[in-house]
Amino acid sequence: MMKRYVGVALLCGAAEVFLPIAAQAAVGVAPPAMYPAATWQGQSQAVLRVLDRLDGHLELLTVPVGGSATYRSLSVGVEACVTRPQTLATDTGVLLHLKDSSDPQRPSFDGWMLAQEPSVATYGSPLYDVRVVSCAGVPTAPQAGPLPVVKAPVLAGTEVPVEEGGDAPASPPASASGGPVPLAPDSHNPIPLAPSYGAAPSLAPAAPAQSPGQSSGQPLPPPQADPGLE
Repeated sequence: MMKRYVGVALLCGAAEVFLPIAAQAAVGVAPPAMYPAATWQGQSQAVLRVLDRLDGHLELLTVPVGGSATYRSLSVGVEACVTRPQTLATDTGVLLHLKDSSDPQRPSFDGWMLAQEPSVATYGSPLYDVRVVSCAGVPTAPQAGPLPVVKAPVLAGTEVPVEEGGDAPASPPASASGGPVPLAPDSHNPIPLAPSYGAAPSLAPAAPAQSPGQSSGQPLPPPQADPGLE
């Protein structure tokens, strides 16, 4: 990994101190491994908090999944307890069956309660208030399975050139065709001074035409006199 040094000036009293700071080239960092958003993992116990509104007594119940517990006149049955894994937002859901024997006219509660969203489903009893705390015990079905394998991206061209304070040689500028731009024209392929076709007409007068028997070294004959002027 190439490093470069950048100077930072600090004012210490009346003196100015110049400190070099090592800067590193960019490094590919893998994103964190995450479970899907709809993933829940089961556990063998549910932890519930029950409040008796009459005297303010608060009881913490640990009920096994598939079992039941009793708090005074309230019967609490747990059918499932699931929680989100640690890489997702914390939440716990418990499938409950609640019945108050002292209030037979009130229908029982059968449904899911969530720890982070208690207002979604509540037990409408004037005497008891039931809230979900968490799951406990050993893992049970369903299970999320292993985390997905995430690979770190490989970044190209992370070396710092010499002119910027690094150790990598400076790369030559690229031409329009994608290759390096030559510093001088190739002698074997000279650059034409004018295009071979489509050129602009020349403004210089054309040379006089020579007869087939006249060489370029003989002088031109004098012009003949006009018979009308004699």
